[in-house]
Amino acid sequence: MKRIDRSEKVNVHFHQAKWNEPIIYELSTPGERGILVNSPEEEVTKEVKGVSALPEGMKRSTKLNLPEMSQSRVLRHYSRLAQQTLGADVNIEIGQGTCTVKYSPKVNDQLANLLREYHPLQDEDTVQGILQVYYETDKYMCEISGMDHFSFQPGGGSQGIMTMASLIRAYFKDKGEDRDEIITTIYSHPSDAAGPAVAGFKIIYLQPDPVTGVPTLEQLKAVAGPKTAGYIVANPEDTGVYNTHVKEFVDYIHSIGGLCAYDQANANGLLGVTRARDAGFDMCFFNLHKTFSTPHGCGGPACGATGVQKDLVKYLPAPLVGFDGKKYFLDYETVSNPCAVGKVREWYGV
Repeated sequence: MKRIDRSEKVNVHFHQAKWNEPIIYELSTPGERGILVNSPEEEVTKEVKGVSALPEGMKRSTKLNLPEMSQSRVLRHYSRLAQQTLGADVNIEIGQGTCTVKYSPKVNDQLANLLREYHPLQDEDTVQGILQVYYETDKYMCEISGMDHFSFQPGGGSQGIMTMASLIRAYFKDKGEDRDEIITTIYSHPSDAAGPAVAGFKIIYLQPDPVTGVPTLEQLKAVAGPKTAGYIVANPEDTGVYNTHVKEFVDYIHSIGGLCAYDQANANGLLGVTRARDAGFDMCFFNLHKTFSTPHGCGGPACGATGVQKDLVKYLPAPLVGFDGKKYFLDYETVSNPCAVGKVREWYGV
């Protein structure tokens, strides 16, 4: 048998495929089919007496724009695309923007697929297992971050930021305070500005110090004031630079009555080292598809798990998952406050 020399470095140099696979619509051939569906037997049509036919008002007036292809052509198309893929499964690690395109254990992908078997309107008694998973994952996330409760409704990082901005808006609406400014840094993720802007806030940017790469506290003090609703920041920023003085920023925002939200999209660099609560943040979110191991690819599926300290729990999207000592249940009471942000995604999230 040939002995493999493992002392040499593995060749990880990327080799691009020698083809440029067309998009699937360019491979379409009119009339080609992957499956030929048989017409129903005469006995069946007689029995239903046409009831199964679509009403005229529901039929399409134009032809459905889908590619027409055989099964083998579809298989070859996606196999070729897979061989052009950059990622941990086949070649080098590569970042997609600020994303951490990590290896997700395949067993986790298989387990995630089982969720497709559930119906969102099933009776709670029939889904105790998945409700327990929600409940216990909430507890894990609270321990990791220092927060008191999490919602798993946000369908990604940007929606997590949007949820935090909505929580800030709900909080000040409840207090009757007119605050409409959010402060962020220019090198935080762009969604840290986009989310609050969509929620109706004016965005104020802090520029980095040319030496340290992060803004100074003096810069923050110069722009913060009675109109400041909150401070939303990624730390480390998208440059990879960590602001070691972030607690001073948080303390100052609190001193003028604002809230602080932590974008933890880059949490891989600090998980287990420090927590959002240790820096005084009122809320935070994690990308479960980045820092943890839910599936990550093609822009989703994803989850921007959003956690808050106890005074803000009543503003979270409904429902949460509770446990009464005997059974798990969907909890609408805890977040029944009229100023709560309401649903940010259909059903219950990931």
